[in-house]
Order: sequence, then structure tokens, then C-alpha cells
Amino acid sequence: MMDGKLYKSMEFIMNAFLLNLLWLVLCLPILTIFPATTAMFGVVREWKKQNDIRIFTAFFRLFKENFKQSFFIGILWLVFTGLLLGDLIIINQLNSSVKYVLFSFFFLMGILYLFVSIYIFPVLVHYQVTWKNAIKNALLLSISRLHYTILSILIIAACLVLCFYLPAAMMLGFSISAYLIYSLVSGGFHHENEEKIS
Repeated sequence: MMDGKLYKSMEFIMNAFLLNLLWLVLCLPILTIFPATTAMFGVVREWKKQNDIRIFTAFFRLFKENFKQSFFIGILWLVFTGLLLGDLIIINQLNSSVKYVLFSFFFLMGILYLFVSIYIFPVLVHYQVTWKNAIKNALLLSISRLHYTILSILIIAACLVLCFYLPAAMMLGFSISAYLIYSLVSGGFHHENEEKIS
């Protein structure tokens, strides 16, 4: 019994290491971060559905299948991030009382942006939807499953802190975080309508 548990633990670590390595390498061009992250969550989804999975083959298949849509959403995310940060910088330089109203509005936008960012990758790999519906449903799910959204943010924060103080953790931290996050947020999906969501 112990040998079986040890084998499964070692297999999990090796799969997580390989997935993490593939993700890091495919993220190097920067612009491919979204397709690579979508592929990583896709592998995690297949990993949880079946014990035996070829990480390398599955990753590149999912990277190719989701490249166009996830790349486009990634561009939107970069543009929105730039606009959001630019607006906050401009608002910070204002002296009128309107400054606080605008800051509160854009702070709320930033929170919603973070929420959607948590769910967008699981939604992309779990449902066959357009990019608009992917964003819409990521927002709705993140708000309706707020406790899981907050836990997911804490997982990401813990991963980043751990990697900052222990750089070697970068070789496992991201894939294990993706595994934990998908395990949490997938509970909000409608299993009876897995392929489509309106």
C-alpha cells in the first residue's frame, strides 16, 4: 500500500515538473503566455479525468488547439492592463475630489479584472465557447463562487511569495498552483452541459 502511494506521489511530482517546465519554456516569448497557460490548465483538466496522461503530447496538442483564441484574449488582457494602469497613474495626479470617485471605480474594475483572470483559463479549456462568452462566464462564475475565487488568489499569492524566497520552487509551483486552482473552480461548472455554456 505504501509503495503504491509512494509511486503515485512520485508520478504526480514528475508530471507536475514536466508540465511546469513546458509552461516556463513556452512563456519565454511573453506573447505566448496566454496560450501556454491555457494549455497548462487543459493538461490539468485531462490529468484529473484520467490517471495516465502523456504530458508532453497533451500540452502541445492543447497549445495548438487553443492558440488562436487564447492569444487573442491575451492581447486584450495586455491592452486592458495598460489602459487600467495608465488611468490609475493619471487619476493619482489629480487634485480634485473626483480623484477618489474615479480611483474607487477603477479599483473595482481591477478587482473584477483579477477575478476574471482566475477563471478565464479553466473556462477556456472546459467549454467550447467564443471569447466573449468565455470572459462573460468567467466573470459570472468568479462572482458566484467568490470563496473559491479568493482561495485561488491566495494560492497564486503563496506561489509567488514562495518562488521569490525560494527560486527553486519555480520548477513546480506554477503547475501545482494550476492543479489546485482548477480543482477549486471546476466545482462551479455545470457538468450536465459541459460542452456548451450560454
